[in-house]
Amino acid sequence: MHQRRETQSLAMHRRIAALLAADPQRVLAKALDNLDRWSLRRNDAASQAIFVEWRELLTSSKPSEIATFLTSPDERALRMRQSSPFAGVLPPREIWAIKRDHEAA
Repeated sequence: MHQRRETQSLAMHRRIAALLAADPQRVLAKALDNLDRWSLRRNDAASQAIFVEWRELLTSSKPSEIATFLTSPDERALRMRQSSPFAGVLPPREIWAIKRDHEAA
């Protein structure tokens, strides 16, 4: 089950990386807006730490570097994908299609 979620997350982040290449301003604005809202709601140290880590990555890296990171197999990328600020970037229909495809696999 855990592996399936990781595979689904990676597939969604591959799609987000493609959208980031096509429209970086919109995708990054959505992610940063999510981080702003979530930071106000979640005051625990662990949440704040991941929000700071994401914000640093999104504001100090080029869109192409962020896209590469989103699809990276390394431990840091895998960990950060679990707290992805890209909610709302993909339409629900696309998310469900990705989940369906990976449940069947």
